[in-house]
Amino acid sequence: MSEARYDIYFRGDLLEGFYADFVKADMAQLFKTDPARLEAFFSGKPQPVKLKVDRPTAAKYKAALEKIGAKPIIVPMGASIPAGAARSGASASASQQQGSDAGSVNQPATEPGSTSDWTVLPAGSDIGEHRDIQPVAVDTTGFSLAQAGATLVEHPERPAPVQVDISGLSLDEPGVTLVENLERPAPAQVDLSGLSLDEPGVTLVDSDRTAPPPPPDVSHLTLE
Repeated sequence: MSEARYDIYFRGDLLEGFYADFVKADMAQLFKTDPARLEAFFSGKPQPVKLKVDRPTAAKYKAALEKIGAKPIIVPMGASIPAGAARSGASASASQQQGSDAGSVNQPATEPGSTSDWTVLPAGSDIGEHRDIQPVAVDTTGFSLAQAGATLVEHPERPAPVQVDISGLSLDEPGVTLVENLERPAPAQVDLSGLSLDEPGVTLVDSDRTAPPPPPDVSHLTLE
């Protein structure tokens, strides 16, 4: 028995708490493509995302799409999309056009083809992803509020300067040489009377090498 295969489609349905612009940007990053090329996937008509995949691959795509807020449609390979899962492109386009004109919209309706749950938010509303963030309880019982103008940081007392006795010091007039040059010792007297200067080209050092000894006499030796 062959392994079951599945087809994955997407027509623009989003999970609760997600918004089309953010989902489109995340999907473009997920599939490494330009967000403009994903317009057809948000038209309201099912578009194929991946066809003929096994169950683990289908589960992987489902988890990745739902993580960014996209709600995929997964059917057995070759099966048609159920009528209840399809919605007309006209209603989806109208809903998107309404959001484009108003600047921001809330989540689309869960039921296909419904636009009654679309709401135009006031200008300046936060359309980011809603996150339930619990406030942090901070214990401020140990804090107090000082009066206006109060110095918050006291400067520590500086230590008293060290008293240095300078009574033995004096100040000379400008231009006075502070360091006197010490007298140089008289040059040493060297007796050069026993030295002489030869003419140019004279060998100053005579060679004291002796001639090598003569080779030994081997005339009385024979080789057997």
